[in-house]
Amino acid sequence: MDYTTEAILEGISMSNSDVLNYIYKKFFPAIRTFIEHNNGTEEDARDLFQEAVIVIYRKMKKEPLVLSCNFKTYIYSVCKLLWLKHLERNKDGTEIKSEGVLDNRLDETSQTYDQTERYRLYQKYFEKLSPDCKKVLQLALEKISLKDIADIMGYKSEKYAKKRKFQCKQQLIDSIKSDNEFKKV
Repeated sequence: MDYTTEAILEGISMSNSDVLNYIYKKFFPAIRTFIEHNNGTEEDARDLFQEAVIVIYRKMKKEPLVLSCNFKTYIYSVCKLLWLKHLERNKDGTEIKSEGVLDNRLDETSQTYDQTERYRLYQKYFEKLSPDCKKVLQLALEKISLKDIADIMGYKSEKYAKKRKFQCKQQLIDSIKSDNEFKKV
């Protein structure tokens, strides 16, 4: 069974496993060939293809996605863009072998990918924080007042809650900045 571009986009937005399997079977072989011809491995291609679907999903969650091309062209372009960014981040000056030119409208997709990478880095180090720091930062992100944070956490004062929030935030920032990936994203 073949899906229309609209049905594929709807399937992605609904995380429909039948559509996702269809996308993988139908479009992955071309992506794998492209990656393997440009100094990548099949594992690179699998990771990249999955990342492309995630990027498309996140982009669709922000606003409706209306394509002026078929889905095959779009996912190929997204994958090509992501592979170029991967090579650039790894400072691999490899020449890309492919026909077609990347479209400027993929800049937003690139930004979504960058945001995903930054969020992934944030999550990595957030999970390494102490339970106390995680709770303080979660409460702060939920816009809970410092007075309420002090009450919830059992701190003696609002001033200490503010100090603790700053310490935890600084610990998270320092951890992220010390990671080599931080410079790449």
